[in-house]
Amino acid sequence: MGATGKDFYASPFGVAFSAYMERPRLSRLISRVVFGGDTKRYYESMSAVAEVAGGGTIVDCPCGAGPAFRALSADTEVRYVAVDLSPSMIARAQKRAWKRGLTTVELVEADATEIPAGSDSADLFLSFWGLHCFDDPAAALAEAARVLKPGGRLVGSCFVRGNDSFRQRRLIRSGSGDFGRVGTQSEVEAWLAAADFEVSGIERSGPFLFFQASKKDRMIPLAGDPELAGLAEYAAACPHDLA
Repeated sequence: MGATGKDFYASPFGVAFSAYMERPRLSRLISRVVFGGDTKRYYESMSAVAEVAGGGTIVDCPCGAGPAFRALSADTEVRYVAVDLSPSMIARAQKRAWKRGLTTVELVEADATEIPAGSDSADLFLSFWGLHCFDDPAAALAEAARVLKPGGRLVGSCFVRGNDSFRQRRLIRSGSGDFGRVGTQSEVEAWLAAADFEVSGIERSGPFLFFQASKKDRMIPLAGDPELAGLAEYAAACPHDLA
């Protein structure tokens, strides 16, 4: 679900992009020189992977060539589902998983709005450098919310527009290269809110936006039992009467 129907990352650009994104120092240097932003926060946020308890589930979409695998140990007991629409990125991620001895990583070629995972099944959703590639970023965030458990954590990054330099405006254009719809920071925040996420942290460096949020834990209506449903509504409206 990107700006083009072909595999953009099968190109020499895709090879180069994969190579430098797997090397933090090189990535930070190139990002500062080319885009005027620092990717340090991106690599720091990968620590969220190690915070998922054994038996938990992590969804990484788009996983790219698997740079976030660096935060995953070979003896991990979590389920790690790596999703990307690019066949070439899936192939690179597979090689990276093999090199790191990660035999339990599940690699899936799929669209960001049709993730093959159950609703309320994931503890952590990684959305690194994907929203700006999608034609409908809001739909991708809604899918992330569907997959996450109530209270589940979303950690991500993307390019945004707004308050840019002339160079950034020339490089970051919706529908150009691998860019789909590139939103502003305000738009990203609105998409998160619409998907029922509660933002816990947001930070910007040049055209890069780094965000963390959690899926709101909503009370499930007791539709199957009218009497209990009525009691729940009364309790919500008059909490002191039931104290």
